[in-house]
Amino acid sequence: MVLAAKIVAAFLLSGAIGILYRVPRSVVFYSSLNGTISWLILYSLIENGVNVITASFCGSLAVGIIAETLARLLRKPSTVFIIPGFIPLVPGREAYTTMRYMVEGWQLEALSMGVQTLLMAGAIAFGIIISISGYRLAASFKFRNETGNVDEN
Repeated sequence: MVLAAKIVAAFLLSGAIGILYRVPRSVVFYSSLNGTISWLILYSLIENGVNVITASFCGSLAVGIIAETLARLLRKPSTVFIIPGFIPLVPGREAYTTMRYMVEGWQLEALSMGVQTLLMAGAIAFGIIISISGYRLAASFKFRNETGNVDEN
């Protein structure tokens, strides 16, 4: 039951961010679904013993791939799916814990948690960049092959 509540929360969070960023109403559901799927990937990998940073990277890869696919299918910009999609992956709890450790004077714990937070944020950004670039590169190769404009050099 707790997992179901977390899934609903991820969906509602993504939808709320989509509405806040004025995502068109016709695609709010899809952008919310993107956020939910990415969070489920993150959660399932962490539950199976995968490092949080690696799980964040995998979740953000999913965000980018799903966003680009939905952008092509629904003829909307990919950012309307990316922004609500990666919000559930943001390491907010870790950033809060880092600040709390700093305020309480636990410098070593604050440093450790701060590094983990920065690595998670970097993994999210890197995963989105890699997935979008790879998707667009593959699409351009597919377009070249379909039109017959293949450079033989």
